[in-house]
Amino acid sequence: MRRTGLRGFLPVLIILLLSCFARSTLYARSLAVFAAAAARPAINQVCEAFEDKCGVKVEVNYGGGGEVLSRMILGKRGDVYIAPEQSFMATAREKAAVKPESVRTLAYMVPVIAVENGNPKHISGLADLARRGVRVAITRPETTLLGRYAPEIFKKAGLGEDIERNIVTYASDPGSLLTLLLMGKVDAGIIWHFYETLAPDRIEVILFPPEQLTGIGEMQVAISTYSRNPRLAQQFIDFVTSAQDRAIFREHGYIVDSEEVRRYWR
Repeated sequence: MRRTGLRGFLPVLIILLLSCFARSTLYARSLAVFAAAAARPAINQVCEAFEDKCGVKVEVNYGGGGEVLSRMILGKRGDVYIAPEQSFMATAREKAAVKPESVRTLAYMVPVIAVENGNPKHISGLADLARRGVRVAITRPETTLLGRYAPEIFKKAGLGEDIERNIVTYASDPGSLLTLLLMGKVDAGIIWHFYETLAPDRIEVILFPPEQLTGIGEMQVAISTYSRNPRLAQQFIDFVTSAQDRAIFREHGYIVDSEEVRRYWR
């Protein structure tokens, strides 16, 4: 009776062991990345390059920076978090969702004034945003770093109250602000400089003099504390922050050299 029972159990045991092995192999050769949707073109290209080189399947979960962070925390899953701004990474650290020692900067972003192609309102700088009848949009200061920078920039130039009177909407994120501009709902908005590459034939950007800026943005990457593959996650971070793959971010309009940033902000 015992032998018969053992013979019946062995096939089940073998199947369970094979299943566990297959699952561990799958985990070892796949990565779950949670990333900001605004960076989708560059991140898609980088992930494809990583898959081709390392034979690893990369599953990218896109959304707003805070949205994907919440998803990652609630689901207690994910190997890598890519934050669109350093403020989101600071939140991830506070919530113990990433390994602090693994945080690296992928690219830099500069606040700019965006206007419709052809610049019909003839906007050349901050003073023009204070003109009567100019419809201005900024992002929400309570949820975006860019939304906090914009009022600081206006105030630093001594135009805080004048421009505030012209703000007609607070967009949830820079992508939504860009949509408002493309739809003709606003005449100008403060966005990150790289958004020009998303609609090069439809918008123009106006750079601030370096002394007018109060800060810049950093897209950052880190290993999730929920990662099943921290070594592979680190390999991914090393890959995307290499000189070769930062060139991909440069192609998509980002600044990747910390020295170059000094041309725009001091």
